[in-house]
Amino acid sequence: MTTNSQSVQAALARRRLLLATLVTAVLLFVPYSQYLLYPVRLFVTLIHESGHALAATLTGSVVRGIALSPNTSGVTLTQGPYWAQWVIDPAGYLGAALFGAVMLQTGRLGGRNAGRMVLGAMAAAVLAATLVWCHNPLVSGLFTPAAGLTVFVLLGLAAFYTRAETALFLAVFLAVQCCLDALNDLGTLLLITANNLGDNDASNMAHVSHIPATFWAVSWALLAMLILGVSLRGYWRATSHSVRREES
Repeated sequence: MTTNSQSVQAALARRRLLLATLVTAVLLFVPYSQYLLYPVRLFVTLIHESGHALAATLTGSVVRGIALSPNTSGVTLTQGPYWAQWVIDPAGYLGAALFGAVMLQTGRLGGRNAGRMVLGAMAAAVLAATLVWCHNPLVSGLFTPAAGLTVFVLLGLAAFYTRAETALFLAVFLAVQCCLDALNDLGTLLLITANNLGDNDASNMAHVSHIPATFWAVSWALLAMLILGVSLRGYWRATSHSVRREES
């Protein structure tokens, strides 16, 4: 790739990220936009719960299943050694933030089929999570596999039937949504733990560690912001460097 084409790709990458962020901000003020973004919210929740399930698998625990609710909340049932909860409990929020941070970097990709490949990879990940962790009817019910398969189909259609640049924009938009939803969920977690409004990942961690749930909620929020901050800084510096090199 020539220096000039690298500069063009870098400028497009920055524009892509800014546009995805702008669209996300505008949708906050659009009436009933929550219905339009409902599949996106289910996607993010499945990523969150898959973080728990993957952490459980890596620690030798048994994943009984993932259950999603129509209100887009979710739960992952696991069974394993006591110490594994130190890995499993934070893996939902931090896993979603890390996934969003990594996917955000796809906006820097060039190539005609980059966006389609990323959307295809997301679709494959959703399908794998649905087949592996959402098949137990006693835990997942009927809604969870139906939601997973619906998200898989939508991502697959986007991967195969959208234009190359549109596909790449959609990948960045989903990454932004995942990042912002992870931060929003952590904000909700802080509110819940501060007011002792019910069981959650932080309260579960408190039972294991005997350290207050608020400590874990704040710690996870700070870590998530650090992960996303590093990702955004790397994204912007990489693209800005290419543009400055061309201008010089």
